[in-house]
Amino acid sequence: MKNKGCFLIAIAGVLWGTIGIFVDGLIQKGLTPEQVAFTRLFLGFIILSLYSLFTIPEALKINKSSLLYSILIGFICQAAFNFFYFNAINKIGVSVSAVLLYTSPLFVALFSSIVYKERIDKRKKISLCVCFIGAIVAVTGGVFDFSSLNLLGIFLGIGSSITYALMPIISKGALNNCKSLTLIIYGFLFGALFMTPLAKPWNMTHYLGNTSTILLMLGLGLIPASLAYIFYLSGIETGIDLSIVGIISSVELVISAILGWTIVGEDFSIVKFLGLCFMIASAIMVKSSENENLDINTATETT
Repeated sequence: MKNKGCFLIAIAGVLWGTIGIFVDGLIQKGLTPEQVAFTRLFLGFIILSLYSLFTIPEALKINKSSLLYSILIGFICQAAFNFFYFNAINKIGVSVSAVLLYTSPLFVALFSSIVYKERIDKRKKISLCVCFIGAIVAVTGGVFDFSSLNLLGIFLGIGSSITYALMPIISKGALNNCKSLTLIIYGFLFGALFMTPLAKPWNMTHYLGNTSTILLMLGLGLIPASLAYIFYLSGIETGIDLSIVGIISSVELVISAILGWTIVGEDFSIVKFLGLCFMIASAIMVKSSENENLDINTATETT
């Protein structure tokens, strides 16, 4: 079962890694990043709702407290995240945006220590430093000429990392009362509602006659949104260790960068690739640290 879980999580990571291709393709078609974000959230909500209706209908039921969490998640972790991330892709490209997004462990550790008083041990501190160094190397390619960097794009990428990191912080309390899928479905719904004033989806009607644009839209809503979450949650349900989940799902970073370099045609260098390797290594270090802490706590409870 755990091998199956690893496989499902890996598929989810690969599917999430394709998001930049769809975003870049739709922006090239003339959609704004906000319209692309609305498309992902709205279609993701529709597809996941239909999936739940036929497989897990109880996932569509939500209580008042979980509804409030969903509104918060929809605003911060869906609308704001997609806004920051898709605008970053538009400004600095797929691969660099993905690298900045994966600095989120830095912010998760910071927020966890502030909100839940979680201790940052020595190994985790080292891993976060490695992640930070890897991100700088991957973004700059080892050429520290910051005047040539798109600072707005960098800040947007960091914004996406912060809002992404807030997802586990906010959802931790909500998961005691509802299913993960419920939070995702309603998070997508409220995220789409929050994006509506910026996206003005009524201005997108002229794309309905463009087959390639419609296929990209459907692909965005299906592949890196709905299917990715379905595979991810199915993998979690097999009982796979959560410490392993984070390591396997980080394949998203590698896929995003590779697709950005190969399909979108963004600049590639060995130095940037080494930066990615540093970030993957930091993910392995931090997850192994969490696993050791879990084992210690379990042993303490047993004795």
